[in-house]
Amino acid sequence: MFGTYLFRELRHRTRQTLIIAMGTAVAIALVMVVSAFSAGVRDAQSSVLEGVYGVGTDVTVTATPVAPEEGAGGPNFAFGAEDGAAADGARELSQTQLTVARGQGTLDASVLDTIAATEGVQAATATLTLQSTSFSGEIPDFGEGAPAPGEQPGGADGAGGSSFSVDSISALGVEPGTTALGALSAVALVDGRELESSDAGAYVALVSETYAVSAELAVGDTVELGDGTLEVVGIVAASDGESETAADVFLPLDVAQSLSGSSGLVTSVAVQAQSADAVAAVQSDLEAALPDATVSTQADLASSISGTLS
Repeated sequence: MFGTYLFRELRHRTRQTLIIAMGTAVAIALVMVVSAFSAGVRDAQSSVLEGVYGVGTDVTVTATPVAPEEGAGGPNFAFGAEDGAAADGARELSQTQLTVARGQGTLDASVLDTIAATEGVQAATATLTLQSTSFSGEIPDFGEGAPAPGEQPGGADGAGGSSFSVDSISALGVEPGTTALGALSAVALVDGRELESSDAGAYVALVSETYAVSAELAVGDTVELGDGTLEVVGIVAASDGESETAADVFLPLDVAQSLSGSSGLVTSVAVQAQSADAVAAVQSDLEAALPDATVSTQADLASSISGTLS
């Protein structure tokens, strides 16, 4: 009886029925689109943050950024009168500097002990973010005085000119053998081998696949960092196959500290909590124990990146 009555009413009000049906369909479609869009944003955000923090990282401890001194610029390259190799009236110069990456603060490596002793912390690993800047070029050689009358001066163009280039690559000092947490957890081995615990103190390195291709490097080749020559033992790529790796070169933490003159220093510590429920408590305890450091979680970074999207 009710069905018959409903059918008659709908048939007698065809226009109203169609309008209501179309409005309901549009509303349902909008809900589905918004839900799908929100899910896509969450998945994309999680993927990006995972690449920033490293798989399995719940909390990241970094040095509070310090504003650069007024007038401070990039690396300064200074050469003496007799530096470089002279030939045919020109002098070839080259120099490489390995320093903590610009914008990065440093922490004393002893913070690892403090972090490890914090209740709720399951594991922690430190990294040192570095920048290697290389200068190479050719200038006129005036070591023997000005050229004689009628004699062409030396230089890159044979007429007293100069030519030089400045190249830069990123490097990351990591604790060898730590692949479940931190930067190495976000990469997959393409060729060679991974950094092992026994590599501590060894002049070996992993290079990203992108950098290996651009620099024509293969396993067994060498790469120059600062005053050191590192043997390439492996080539890696981002484990998700899409994003870039955290650095061009990965090397043992103690070697990175030594080559960059940053003995006993790190730039960040990746921390894994014992459970998801413990993350907030771990963050609070670390902020109290390390007042001069910045302690952040994935949720903090998500909020700062996505703003109202979160």
